[in-house]
Amino acid sequence: MLPGPHKRGFCKFCKENGVQCDKKKPRCSECVATDKSCGGYDMGHIFINVDSSGPPPTWNRGQSAQKHLLLDLASQPAASPPQTLDMLATSLPSTSDAMSSGSVDASKAILALANPANIHRLVELFLDLYLKRYGPGKTLVDPLTAGNECGGWRILLPSWLGQSVILDTAIGGMAASFIGAQYQDVALSNHGGNMYLNALQMVQKALPELNVSERKHLLAATLVMSSTELFMSNGGGSSQFTHIEGATRLLNFSSDSMDLDELHVYILNQGLFEAISSRRPYPCSSPGFRHIARQIYSVPRTNRNDLYFQWCERILPLPNILNAADSVVSSTAPAPMSAVLSILDDLSTLEQVIAPWYELLQSSISTPWTLPAAQASADSVPFPLQFTSIEACTNYCLYWISQLLLLEARQTLYARLPPHSQTPELAGLQPRIAEYASLVCRSVQYCAHGTSYAATENMFLPLHVVAGYYVRQGDRERTGWCVAAFARMSREHRIRFGSEMVEVEVVGVRAGDEACDADGVGDRG
Repeated sequence: MLPGPHKRGFCKFCKENGVQCDKKKPRCSECVATDKSCGGYDMGHIFINVDSSGPPPTWNRGQSAQKHLLLDLASQPAASPPQTLDMLATSLPSTSDAMSSGSVDASKAILALANPANIHRLVELFLDLYLKRYGPGKTLVDPLTAGNECGGWRILLPSWLGQSVILDTAIGGMAASFIGAQYQDVALSNHGGNMYLNALQMVQKALPELNVSERKHLLAATLVMSSTELFMSNGGGSSQFTHIEGATRLLNFSSDSMDLDELHVYILNQGLFEAISSRRPYPCSSPGFRHIARQIYSVPRTNRNDLYFQWCERILPLPNILNAADSVVSSTAPAPMSAVLSILDDLSTLEQVIAPWYELLQSSISTPWTLPAAQASADSVPFPLQFTSIEACTNYCLYWISQLLLLEARQTLYARLPPHSQTPELAGLQPRIAEYASLVCRSVQYCAHGTSYAATENMFLPLHVVAGYYVRQGDRERTGWCVAAFARMSREHRIRFGSEMVEVEVVGVRAGDEACDADGVGDRG
């Protein structure tokens, strides 16, 4: 539609350096990788936001263009033929104009582009919304690099399309459900739900006759469908856990006969995070799975946040340690001394494994956060941490919750030792545990307020772990703050958390139901 030489449409940096430009907005991948300012896109007779029939301005034109890099249709010559939405869908970035214009018709234009029959366009729109790649006030430098968010597997969705009917159907269901939820489009949400059910039926039919060639597609489908559960009205919960558990079983059954790739890393981490959150035993945390886990974490990845994956690999034994500690504490009969000492040894070993990782984290980021002015509102902590990046916030929060869980487990086990046993001073543990919980709460705002869903997702596990700690402490006020934080995420991103995910009870008062309904919390702090 826009004829011209091969490089027409390339940004200035790619054009001048003779490299391939993928034309992504607001910055192409080459400019992101080389940390260059993506100055603009030459579209022949159309220049972004400018009628280029006259002398073109310099590539670095001004703040507005630097922020949005929009293709302004109003700048086209009057002789240009009228464009339909179908023509736009094949010639323009799918959502840049609609999402940044702020016009009343923006959501209608986006939904028109979200044609359920065109799964590639649907996935592109999903990623635009999920990563918040466009929008009013969007700055050129974003603290979240696509692919480095907690759920970084979603950036792989375009490459998964066309591999199997089951996987395509599952991906379409997830994308349609998420987009429908964001724009409150009932028809699109229903379409996503129907695709999800179709994918579920196909998975159930394929499982009895499973062969090696199908396993990877089914694994990917379970990963996608567990995410869909959170985007649908039921908000995850037990249904989401069913997919996570099924993926874990598939991974266990097929790990010896399957070519490992990046997908298996995300399957392993999904189960790990759920097991840490629920304190359930995790089959992949057993010593017998350790050599397979080492291979899985060694595969090449698109995601460049190496510290994140190193933490996941090192912390892998934690769910089973926590579950063993819980069993000792909840037992009515006195636990054998050997069992308590064995768990304490496991805790010490894990602490030693994490220590060098934390030193590497500290050395990689000299000043991970700053302290802004004090805040005073019902839903904020007094001194929130302002991190240098989402990656820094994620990695530090993961370290803090691991320390919280390890020290808390140690504290409870010390109480099970005989009085004459030589143990460190118990009084010194509680302030440290409370400080780690506080640091996580002070980090929530950075990741979860005015950010993309991808950034907010980084806080799901840390916040849930801290909420669980406050429940065990009987701290009703701080538990309520955590539940209210989940409710704010629900309102901002138009999702619902399942009651199993945030259901907490403190001295007989249930606090979880309100967080499951974004409209039920009101102004509660």
